[in-house]
Amino acid sequence: MKQHYPFKNKPVYGLSFVFGNLSSFLCSLSGNSCRMVDFLIKKIINLSPSLYFLFFVLLSLHSTFSFSQIDVINNGLPVRNSNDSVIIMGNLTHQNNGSIANSGSFYISGDLINNNPSGTIFSNGTNGWLHLNGGMQNIGGNTSTHFNNLNLSGTGVKQLNGVNTEIEDTLALNDREFASGDNTVLVMATGTGVVTRSNGFVSSTNDGGLSRNTLSTSTYSFPVGSSAGTSLFRPVDVTPNSVTANTFKVRMANVNATAEGFDLAVKDVALGEINPNFYHRINRVNGNSFADITIYYDSILDGDFTAMAQWGTTSQWENLGAVATTSNYGFPGLTKTGIYNFSTTPFALSSEVNASVFVPNVFSPNGDGFNDVLRVRGKGIEELQFIIFNRWGEKVFETSDVNSGWDGTQNGEPMNLSVFVYVLKGKYIDGKFFDVKGNVTLMR
Repeated sequence: MKQHYPFKNKPVYGLSFVFGNLSSFLCSLSGNSCRMVDFLIKKIINLSPSLYFLFFVLLSLHSTFSFSQIDVINNGLPVRNSNDSVIIMGNLTHQNNGSIANSGSFYISGDLINNNPSGTIFSNGTNGWLHLNGGMQNIGGNTSTHFNNLNLSGTGVKQLNGVNTEIEDTLALNDREFASGDNTVLVMATGTGVVTRSNGFVSSTNDGGLSRNTLSTSTYSFPVGSSAGTSLFRPVDVTPNSVTANTFKVRMANVNATAEGFDLAVKDVALGEINPNFYHRINRVNGNSFADITIYYDSILDGDFTAMAQWGTTSQWENLGAVATTSNYGFPGLTKTGIYNFSTTPFALSSEVNASVFVPNVFSPNGDGFNDVLRVRGKGIEELQFIIFNRWGEKVFETSDVNSGWDGTQNGEPMNLSVFVYVLKGKYIDGKFFDVKGNVTLMR
């Protein structure tokens, strides 16, 4: 049997509101007289606050009582909890601007529902905790909820039901999944250690994600993952390059990026296979700092990666260039330093085409359609300068276009069979330089 109990029609302090509303209920369930029940409640209210929790647990387990949960509704009243523990064996609903000034702890085994027109529940600046310690639990209602500190425990997934939420200070994930759906979990405090976990993670869909305010050049952890399909935990670290205020947001998308509109087959020539199993959306929501981005992966389950790609403004996957290797969370990771462009948010791990360059040692410009033009061949070439000299050291051809080549003429006139010297200099896409010299034979 589910029972609903509104808060008293006056401000309440400590724990007495929990028991003060139970008097008539206990009279109906117990074999004692109402006078005895009233006497018992008054005695308990006068006990040390540390005993309130024990009494409420014993009350809920007593064989005389048959209720399965007690839902609490705050219908527009201010509540103050000063260093006490308030246990609600059911849902907590706030409406008509009901509020809580909390410097203690609220333990809720059901859902938290915020229907306040102003959005306020937990007053800003207080240091209390809200513990979701039941099974699967929702944070929902009509308006976003502001928490001082949020702790996820118990069993089951804790999830946002159509609303964003913000945590003023600490988000303790422990071993729980915090499913934000299409919504955002914002951690407002700028300390690097305010998001804690053992095996927990934040999962999201579409444009949802875990968002964090930053105000230093230290590394901020984004423990993101997903239980959709094959359960994955693939975190991201963000290290801002300046101490100015920024807000970064991360989602791990547990799908092939093509399914969300970012075709893995559309990519620049410098990229090999792009990770088909998952990708990340990484966004700088506020601020303008450059940032180092690290994406972690499981080398056994996911394979090895040597490059990082971003879906570019040209609507293709682009190689971000040289990356560094690192490790954390028991995983290897790749770091790209100094990322400044967050105008597109998809990032993915990739292999890189092995860079190489060579020039054939013979060609035959005889018009037969085979080997008529001498070109530079290779992979991963970003820029080059290709010059050909005759035996007297005279330049007969020059290009900086990897797609251009020499057709065996000088000033429009075909040249006779001879050996020529070439000089080839340039840079690969990974930033490495090459400098090659050699001979090539022209045949007719």
